Amino acid sequence: MEDLATKIIPLVQTLIPGFLTAMIFYWLADVKKPGQFERTVQALIGTGLITMMIAGIKGGLGWIGEHYFTMGEWTPQVEGVWGIGLAVIMGLLLAFASNHDYLYRFARWLTLTSRSSYPEWIYAFRKREGMSVVLTLLDGRRLFGYPAVWPTDPKDGHFLITYPCWMDENNQWIDTPGIESYLIANSDVYLIEFLEEVTENEQR
Repeated sequence: MEDLATKIIPLVQTLIPGFLTAMIFYWLADVKKPGQFERTVQALIGTGLITMMIAGIKGGLGWIGEHYFTMGEWTPQVEGVWGIGLAVIMGLLLAFASNHDYLYRFARWLTLTSRSSYPEWIYAFRKREGMSVVLTLLDGRRLFGYPAVWPTDPKDGHFLITYPCWMDENNQWIDTPGIESYLIANSDVYLIEFLEEVTENEQR
């Protein structure tokens, strides 16, 4: 048992940067979490990339030390700190790129794919952020407003609709005095309409 532990612990320590990158990414990115096996494979790939970057950094710092100045001895502790730091930076950058669709936008520009980095549900709201919507509920009622918060899952969660106003069957406004916002369960919503932005010229 002790022999097994001595073999497993170094392996886990080696894989920590990759798992840390994956953990930060799935904490922050609006993407669906894959299964445990897929996340393990992704962590292994991340660990491999971080290991190669550390090797490059070690070589670069060694070259600087030989030709210019030294910044200290390269030790396993220093290598571990670099690994954790790179894992955190990589996780944050990947989450930022995913939430802003940078990588997939570039891939779409190259006509390599037609997909976005997040599901169609999230894509629809992110690309129309600030626009007003009309929620048609399962009972037929229609609610106009601005979605301050929307669910990340198309089946669960809630909408926080600000500046709400009900609409009748003739699309006439029904005022709701004194109500600042509504919290509507996603399971009660049948249809979502995104309204066009009205310019000042159109209002005139």
